[in-house]
Amino acid sequence: MISIPALTLAALLVGPASPGPRPTPPANPHRERDRAVAALQARAERAAPGSPEGAEVAAALEEIAAAYLAEGQTGRASELLSEAYALDEENGLVLAELTLCYVRADDFDVARFYLRRAEERVARAPSEIFGVLGEVYFDLHRLDDAIFAWEEFIRFGGTDPRILAKLARARDELAVSRGQRSQTLDHFTIYADPGIGEDLVRAAGSDLERAYAEQAEAFHRTLPGRQVVVLYAGRSYFSLVSVPDWSSGLFDGKIRVSVDPGGTPPAALAGVLTHELAHAMLRGSSGERLPPWFHEGLAQWCEGRRIPVREIRAAVGRSPAVSLAGLDAALSGKLPRAAARASYAQALSLVEYLAAIRGSGVLGCLLEAVADRGAGFEEALSSEADVSGAELFAGWRRWAGLAPTSGARSGS
Repeated sequence: MISIPALTLAALLVGPASPGPRPTPPANPHRERDRAVAALQARAERAAPGSPEGAEVAAALEEIAAAYLAEGQTGRASELLSEAYALDEENGLVLAELTLCYVRADDFDVARFYLRRAEERVARAPSEIFGVLGEVYFDLHRLDDAIFAWEEFIRFGGTDPRILAKLARARDELAVSRGQRSQTLDHFTIYADPGIGEDLVRAAGSDLERAYAEQAEAFHRTLPGRQVVVLYAGRSYFSLVSVPDWSSGLFDGKIRVSVDPGGTPPAALAGVLTHELAHAMLRGSSGERLPPWFHEGLAQWCEGRRIPVREIRAAVGRSPAVSLAGLDAALSGKLPRAAARASYAQALSLVEYLAAIRGSGVLGCLLEAVADRGAGFEEALSSEADVSGAELFAGWRRWAGLAPTSGARSGS
């Protein structure tokens, strides 16, 4: 039997662990697994549900099911977990993994049934699995279920302050999200406040699918699954999380956009959605390995913004950042409207300069180097654009007609 002790839902979500020393696997692990399952099923026929023997067989079936679930074989995992559940209805790990199986199959009613069974029947369970389930539900914008899972996390003794903070945030978000309706598209699930009209929601969906096709083709990147998009009527949520009043879009794993139902023109909404989608694409493929200036510059590029060279000096203001590191620091902080506009203009102009000297295809090559080959961004600049961060910044200053800053370092 293939044993996977202490396997949690976190491992099931991210897949196999990173490469490292590990035991030599069996010559044919699937055949060994099938034999183990057959032996366990023979034992199950003789074991009474709820008996010590039944609990032992259920635990062994769960270990094998977890291996299938980690490999993405949700159907086979669900079959074995169901058999385990029939033998031991008090096994919290089995219930949590059954919940995850049905969440992955988009069968949320059955998933909710098993999650509620954990509350009703299980006296003990690893709290961590409910913490991870809460994150799964939260990412899907199923706030009620996320809150419930995190409350189970607390009930089973979980004390992780990070999860407790997420629970508090989810409760606050739910309070400003009541009555939202959803629309599922090929690559997006859109949630919209009641005050946003159907025509605007449909237009948003069309704009997102069009922008996704363009960005996927340009950067050879895809979304890992349906991207959650939340359209808010007004700024209640944005005020809750302290988004500055000059920003109408936010990406924090979900694309969130503040909409004025009576005054947001469709073209303006399309631009914000395209911008935030670019952030989703970049973060989904490259994590946090891209510098803020490239993130913001490329998102604006995708949105269609451009700055004529003759206008750069005015756009970046009187005191632009004097290095890439300085620009990253500015973009990572809280900026007033004028400073934000200048910093964003500088980021966009740097991306435009990079495309001007190496062709727009270099943008996709940089992403590929970072996302697929694991290069650092500075290394990617050198290999794909034949320029260092310092050289890029100095060349941009000359191109933009900005005099060198005395005594300032221009490196990245």
